[in-house]
Amino acid sequence: MKILLVEKNKATRPLYSFFDGISEGLCLKIYNKFQSYVQYGDLYYGKQLKALNSKIWKYQGTIYKLRVDHGNESARVLFSKSTEGHLKIIHAFLKSTRKTPKKDAKQAIAIYQVLESLKTTPWEKKVNCLYS
Repeated sequence: MKILLVEKNKATRPLYSFFDGISEGLCLKIYNKFQSYVQYGDLYYGKQLKALNSKIWKYQGTIYKLRVDHGNESARVLFSKSTEGHLKIIHAFLKSTRKTPKKDAKQAIAIYQVLESLKTTPWEKKVNCLYS
C-alpha cells in the first residue's frame, strides 16, 4: 500500500494550495495518519474516518473523509482507495463549518470521476510542506 497524490494540474491545484498553506504540524499529523494506514495494511475506522455519503452527493464509488486536528487547525482530507489498495489523496481543505462545504465535495467528486486518467506521485515525507 502506498500513499499517492494526484499530480498537480488545473483541477488539483486546490490540493496543493492546501498543503502549501497549512502549518508543518498539521501536515505532519496528516502524513503520520496515512503512514499508520500503510503500516497496518488497511484503513481502520474511528471518529476521524468516514465516507462521503454517495447518496447525498450523488456519485458512485467511495470517497473517504479523514478528519485531522492540530491546535486550532481542523482539516479534512478526501481520498479513495485504488483497486491495487493504494490510497489516493484527491482533495483537502481546512474545516470552518460543521458540514462539508458543497464546493469542496464537488471538487473531490469531479477529481474522483476522472481519477483513473490522472497521474499520481508517491507522497514522500520531503514533499509538500514536510522538510524534516
